This record gives sequence, structure tokens and C-alpha cells, in this order.
Amino acid sequence: MRKFITLAMIGLLAACKPAADKAPVDADPVAPAVPEAKNDGPNAATTAVSLDGEGLRFVDKTSGKASLLAFGVPRAQAETALANVAGKEDDRSTNEECGAGSMEFTRYDAMTLNFQGGKFAGWFLGNEPGAATYSTMSGIAIGTTRAKAAESVTIVDLEDSTLGEEFSIGTGDNVIGGMFAAPGDAAKIDALFAGTNCFFR
Repeated sequence: MRKFITLAMIGLLAACKPAADKAPVDADPVAPAVPEAKNDGPNAATTAVSLDGEGLRFVDKTSGKASLLAFGVPRAQAETALANVAGKEDDRSTNEECGAGSMEFTRYDAMTLNFQGGKFAGWFLGNEPGAATYSTMSGIAIGTTRAKAAESVTIVDLEDSTLGEEFSIGTGDNVIGGMFAAPGDAAKIDALFAGTNCFFR
């Protein structure tokens, strides 16, 4: 009998005990797993992709010879060219309300190709896994500081931009746009883009 009462009391105490061993409500959230960047197309080992104001340049890593995938080429041609380096696309989407008009998109990790009327119209490189695969011919990439970029190009700040710390590099038809994560020379590039993009200014 005494043993029964003891066990019953232990059970009652356990039921009334505060949940001290449970995770507190204000615990730090656990970051979700970040997908690995892909660079697994059939030509990934031999070809680099360079950012350009006129499209994307594909550079033979052995010879250094470059060829331009220019804005205006058919969508299928642009997708095939990038897939040969970046691998299969992650997704396709459409936005009919872009400031520049209805646009279609094909995303490969950090790189998004933009299309209008079935033609390659622009690209956008975000600060995401896979961004390190891309840079300009002068080495400017996601994560490059303003001070470092200014050593090789002229940076033109876009005053009063609604997009934040927006800037451009290059001249004429060969302009690449971008955004710094913050003001100042130590600020790092957070995005790069060229051609037609889906911005709301």
C-alpha cells in the first residue's frame, strides 16, 4: 500500500511540476538548412560566366576566349547556355506587374535570367548561395567592397534611389547596376544586375 501511494504521489508531482526542461518561448530560432550552390552543368569545369552590361560572357578557363550571350537572344538559347554551366534551373516564374511590363524569369541559385517577349532581356544576381560563381571581367562580385570596386571601375551613385544604396558601373550600353548593403567605403555589394529588371521605383 505504501509503495502504491509513493508512486501515485510521484506521478502527481510530475504532473504539477513546471515545464522547466522545455525550450523557452524566446529561444533563438534555428536557421533553416541552406541549399548548396550548384555549378554542375556539363561545361562547369571548363567555362566561367562573367557579368556584363550587354548580357553574360562565357569564358573558356583554358584559353581565356570569351563569347557574349547578348540581350535579345531567344529564351531557349539563353537558358541552355547557362544550364551548361549552372546546371538545371531551380524554378520559372512570371510577373505581369513589373514596372517594365510583364516579365518571365528562370532562376539558377543566385542568378535569375529575365525575359520579355520570349527574349533574354536582363539578369539579376542576388546575395544567395551560388553568387560566388559570377563576377565581372574586372573581378567585381557580390561581397566586393565599395573601396575595392573603386580601384578598377568608376562607381556612380544613384541619388534618391528608392531601392537603397544603388549604383552603376560602366558607360553607354554596357552599364551594370548594383546595390550596396550599406553606405560607406567598407560596404559590400549585395546585388548586381543589367538589362531590364522587375523593379518598382
